Amino acid sequence: MVLNEGEKELAGELATGEVAIAKTQVLQADLLSTYLDTLDPNSPARVGHAYWLGLTEGGVIPSRRDIDPTKLPPATLPHVVLIDATDEPQRRFRYRLVGTAVARIFGADYTGKFLDEMGLGDVFDRVQAFYALVCDDHRPALLSGSYAVRSGLEFQVARLAMPLSDEQGNIDTLFCVVERS
Repeated sequence: MVLNEGEKELAGELATGEVAIAKTQVLQADLLSTYLDTLDPNSPARVGHAYWLGLTEGGVIPSRRDIDPTKLPPATLPHVVLIDATDEPQRRFRYRLVGTAVARIFGADYTGKFLDEMGLGDVFDRVQAFYALVCDDHRPALLSGSYAVRSGLEFQVARLAMPLSDEQGNIDTLFCVVERS
């Protein structure tokens, strides 16, 4: 992956936790639906949410094995992230798969890494709490954030997380779609 100068700077500052949270907002239920309805019909977040909803027959949360990448449009796939949710004495999140568009947004591919090992500073607490909310509530949520790096560069990211469950109904994976907003 070749990064331009702004992306390299952002990646370096993200890697060292030198990112300030300018503004964040979490949307669920009706607020989430309203937000998604304002997006272009081909928006990765809107497409990913519609796909996930199509898998939730009778209110049953789908599992990771229900996700079929061939059923997602090619323009959406690079925005997909799969995150394992573990309960080893405390909840942790490990990036199982990070799409190429997401790696480009953040300037690095976090596949295989745990969220708490990434040195994200204040951003870690917000993202950790957001992923835990989706696991605890068993319903999708969107974290929209505006972040500033010390150089003054500001960027906005919308992170939609949708729960996936194991055979016992425990949330063990998050199906996410991430895009710059």
